Amino acid sequence: MKNLLYLIGILSIISCNQQIYTQTVETEKTEKIKVYLLGTFHFAQTDSTYNVLDSDKQKSIEYLSEIIAKNNPNKIFTERQPEFEFQNKIDSLYKIYIKMSRPLKTKNEIFQVGFRTAKKLGHEKVYQCDHPGQYGTLNMAVMEYAEKNNQTDILEGKSIGSVMRYESTVNEDSIMNNNTLFKYLQWINSPEVMNTSHSFYNTNFPQIGSNYYYNYDDDDTLIGAELTADWYRRNIMIYSKIINQLDYNESAIFLLIGADHVPIIKNLFKGNPYFEVVETSKWLK
Repeated sequence: MKNLLYLIGILSIISCNQQIYTQTVETEKTEKIKVYLLGTFHFAQTDSTYNVLDSDKQKSIEYLSEIIAKNNPNKIFTERQPEFEFQNKIDSLYKIYIKMSRPLKTKNEIFQVGFRTAKKLGHEKVYQCDHPGQYGTLNMAVMEYAEKNNQTDILEGKSIGSVMRYESTVNEDSIMNNNTLFKYLQWINSPEVMNTSHSFYNTNFPQIGSNYYYNYDDDDTLIGAELTADWYRRNIMIYSKIINQLDYNESAIFLLIGADHVPIIKNLFKGNPYFEVVETSKWLK
């Protein structure tokens, strides 16, 4: 009889805790911060044939800025390390920008989209959240290893268990040059492009390296997996820098970042009960 009463007591506690948890989650759902993510190419890295300062590109950027502003994000985050603030002060540049009456002639998307939209919204600051990684160094090592060990077919998406990035199956230059900049950004943020770019990190890179022995003293044993791990690490750090600059009174935030970063950061926000990711296709139109 005592054991039965003990069991009933335990079950009551569990039921009570479940009720409290459910109520907490329901409360959080009504207060979630909307997250708007936009993957982009780096405006300043295009050649002379594609100039974002041209009038047609500026019309697209202005239209994009208006759409972002309509969602009324309380904070705009950009792909720049906040640690660089003491070297090249984004804060100071933004304060100068909001007093300017003429268009800015700097190509970088931080200025063209981030500054422009923040000014429309009357923001006093544009936030920075990037974090360093070793992609360049590791990617070079992966390429060298693949060439020496007959694994280039994996990187090209031609072997079993690998994928081909969607942009590699079409003429991206044609899409870029024969559409407005806004339409091109819509294409970059489409599921086909986003999903295959993300899959590339999870399927192709981890296969580069040894497939029959593993030696912790040999840096090349899991060289491809090292690249993927570093890529995930960098994006987790970016996500951390974003949420650590919030006071959780925000109703919405916006992130402008290189397109390949979006899938991981999106997944991190989706796993956080305080946030609601708004699918890009629903607002980028």
